[in-house]
Amino acid sequence: MKRIYILFFLAALMATPAILPSAEAQKVKKERVKKKKRTKRKIRKRVRRNAHARYASLPRYGAIVTVAPKGAIIVHKSNMVYHYHKGLFYRSTGDRYMVVRPATGIRLKALPTRHVRVVIPNGTYYYYYGTYYQQIGSDYEVVDAPSGAMVDGLPEGYTVEEVDGIEYYVWNDVYYQEIDTDQFESGTGYKAIRIG
Repeated sequence: MKRIYILFFLAALMATPAILPSAEAQKVKKERVKKKKRTKRKIRKRVRRNAHARYASLPRYGAIVTVAPKGAIIVHKSNMVYHYHKGLFYRSTGDRYMVVRPATGIRLKALPTRHVRVVIPNGTYYYYYGTYYQQIGSDYEVVDAPSGAMVDGLPEGYTVEEVDGIEYYVWNDVYYQEIDTDQFESGTGYKAIRIG
């Protein structure tokens, strides 16, 4: 009987060193995962002036088309009528249609396909081509740009302004800092901030 206990004890003792490196390896692996999850960010003092690259294939705000896109959804806000199609809003200008910014408060049943989810301390927003949405019940409402939102691009037509030695993009009266970040595939993000 003592032999069985001794053999069992020796077998357990021999297995212990094999367990320790495995546990140590798991600890190291967890530390690497934690490091990867941290988002690296560096504010750029001079912007590259290519914030529109993500949306370069889309028509600029103010562009005129002869017909509303096929399959466009008609959306009413106050006394205004919009034609909404794939994240863009169009308004009738006589016999043509212009790409326009939507009015705050417009509600949609679904978000544009390539939207970006933006989580900041005061809530979750969704962004696509210069427009922010917030979920209200089962709808998505167009809202003003929330301060602190980090997005992946801006529509063409922004301006660049320098404030206290730092350049900012200005789109729709909102200032954006250009930030090097691994949050987006392009390596660059644009953060909405308050100036003044």
